[in-house]
Amino acid sequence: MAAEAVAAITRITNGSFRPTTRLVDRIERVLEINEMTTVTKEVVEAARENLVIGVM
Repeated sequence: MAAEAVAAITRITNGSFRPTTRLVDRIERVLEINEMTTVTKEVVEAARENLVIGVM
């Protein structure tokens, strides 16, 4: 996982456990749908768009 992706996850969830787990679940789904294996900042942002957390 790229450092940018980790920073984006932390920024979006403010380090809170529950939002982080929800976001990671959505990231896994985005990766699966797009047949990808690497978490990038773009993947994190795409996952965030489907959740009601984080700064837009």
